[in-house]
Amino acid sequence: MLPSWVAEAAPPGAAPKRRRSPFVAKMLEQSARFVQEAVFAERTARRQGFLQGLDARTKLVSVLALVVVAAFLHHLPSLWLVGAFAVAAAAFSQIRVGEIFNRAWWFLPGVFVLVAAPAAFNVITPGDTLVSLLRFGDGARIGPIDLPTEFSVTRQGLASAGLVVTRIVVGVLLAVALTLTTQWQDLLKAAHTSATAPFVLVLAMTYRYVFVLLRIVEEMHLARQARTISPVSPAAERRWIGSRIGALFLRSRGLTERVYAAMLARGYTGDPRALTSFTFGRREAVWGLACALVAAAALVGDRALLAELRW
Repeated sequence: MLPSWVAEAAPPGAAPKRRRSPFVAKMLEQSARFVQEAVFAERTARRQGFLQGLDARTKLVSVLALVVVAAFLHHLPSLWLVGAFAVAAAAFSQIRVGEIFNRAWWFLPGVFVLVAAPAAFNVITPGDTLVSLLRFGDGARIGPIDLPTEFSVTRQGLASAGLVVTRIVVGVLLAVALTLTTQWQDLLKAAHTSATAPFVLVLAMTYRYVFVLLRIVEEMHLARQARTISPVSPAAERRWIGSRIGALFLRSRGLTERVYAAMLARGYTGDPRALTSFTFGRREAVWGLACALVAAAALVGDRALLAELRW
């Protein structure tokens, strides 16, 4: 028989205050998301799509060529053509438009603030005023620096900022389409030459052992949570994070030495190996021709058709 106090209703109390997520928990959440996206990219690269079946070397060279072409375009419609081609190629390879944009949208705020936004002001790009933000008047100075009469957003600056952002977006879309349709080992093997061998080796080791280091950080955090009874102060959290950064650096240094010795003992030469063999066939020729036509159309349209267009 249950005691009487079990059946009694508990008095209503105030709702507990929601604690802010600590920094380590947020970092671990982002790390888990990174691992999830990496696994998702490997699964996407194994789908039966057009780009997935192409030779990795052909894809790498063609994407780099399109990125270079996009860097020389000076009008937005030409860049839109290259970006639409990248999205269409990804969609034709069983990759949804949302999947490719979800991996490209996160960098836009930082790019706009650091690169595009300063170019929109008359201090960087003089031109026709669209919006006047501040008026300093004649002879305004800050120390030895002469200030303009007004601080404003110009039409030429806004067009320049839009051009810079669009170029970067197009390059990222092309890179995302390449990485989502190519397995990591195939991409490293395609990029490996005598000149790029050191960079490829660093990329291969970084990609492989970043997961190991993330697992070490997770184990550190879980071990501390298992030994913590009451909440600690933010100062103690910061001290613990600083000490774990140093411990992680020492552990990663020792890990690299052991891994390098183990690789040498197993005959590692630095050349990436993949299970797939590279061949140039009809599909690669079609893809290369399509990329050449898009690049030619974008350049001709940018230099001839849109040369007199004034933004």
